[in-house]
Amino acid sequence: MSHFIKETSTNSANKQQLSDKCLVNDTLAYLGKRWLMAVLWEISIGHKQFSSILNQLAGISEHMLASRIRSLENEELITKLPITDTVPLQIHYSVTPKGYALLAIIDTLHQWTARWKDDRKNGKNSEDNRR
Repeated sequence: MSHFIKETSTNSANKQQLSDKCLVNDTLAYLGKRWLMAVLWEISIGHKQFSSILNQLAGISEHMLASRIRSLENEELITKLPITDTVPLQIHYSVTPKGYALLAIIDTLHQWTARWKDDRKNGKNSEDNRR
């Protein structure tokens, strides 16, 4: 079952308004798709085949993995390379330069999150962090 927002709905209008205000909203909505970043990360660290990625991500279904790989390919964040000298044919995935540029941003976001999450856990508030 597909989850589409009707173009005439309030949700669609809100989404469009947010997009018009700041393109980052579109990017964050895309990156926030379940399993997307995990799949991109697994490919970046060397899990190049579908079965290898599937084995590393406990809980993801084959259908979801195929969907996320397709999405990453469509956004040109990964490419697929058929290995023609193997029987059966193997497909390897690799991260594109565009994908690595995104991963660098995500790494910075990860560091920011880890820092501020740790501060919150330790009982520090935002006032303490400005000093």
